[in-house]
Amino acid sequence: MKIEILFPEICNLYADLQNIEYLRRCSPDIEVVTTDLHSAPKFLSEDIKLVYIGTTTEKGQELVINSLKPYTGDIRSAIENGQFFLMTGNASEMFGQFIRCDDGSEIKGLGILPTYAVRNMMHRYNSLWIGQYSEDGKTDVVGFKSQFTQCFFMEGSGYNDSYKPLFKAERGDGLNPSIKEEGFRYKNLFMTYLLGPLFIVNPLFTRIMLEILGAAETTPAYEEASMASFLKRCKEFREPNRGFTY
Repeated sequence: MKIEILFPEICNLYADLQNIEYLRRCSPDIEVVTTDLHSAPKFLSEDIKLVYIGTTTEKGQELVINSLKPYTGDIRSAIENGQFFLMTGNASEMFGQFIRCDDGSEIKGLGILPTYAVRNMMHRYNSLWIGQYSEDGKTDVVGFKSQFTQCFFMEGSGYNDSYKPLFKAERGDGLNPSIKEEGFRYKNLFMTYLLGPLFIVNPLFTRIMLEILGAAETTPAYEEASMASFLKRCKEFREPNRGFTY
């Protein structure tokens, strides 16, 4: 299985590149390749199972949009044809319609997803998070949020049979503060604002993702230690007196 990391030189906040390093440690059959800002994405011409893109800065978002703009049509086709993507943090905002800045101006996105983001640079939203994987409604997922932006669906769009929520918040906000549905899955594109890194702190969800990717026999690395940490977080995050936003 080959995994491509897009733009690790700038899409590398919150240590979330460790999502892919962790998968690599799960199996010797997983090969990781990287693509820099000045190169064409490899998944457009090679057999890549999963494309990963992580959180970047506000300036980094503009650099990514400019880098990917010439390939917008090909990226859209790849998504429609079932290419696996994982986007964490603010990565998916670059694939949306626009990012609205504090002064009311807008940065045009790639226009692939029916979403937009709103920045509030005077308020960073930080939160612990616990919820469930929406597909089965029972697999616990934990994580953290740290963001200046909130994500919304364009008018006339929203969660439906095509755009399904990835998680459902038990404590913490959803895709934006007005809903409990967090992230989404469209075909084989997975998007979430959860940081962690997501796979290391969620061995149960990691098993689910490995199965979806066709590696059901692969065991998550350091599973015993990861599970112990995960169960401890679940217990702590459910404590009624624990603060969730800070």
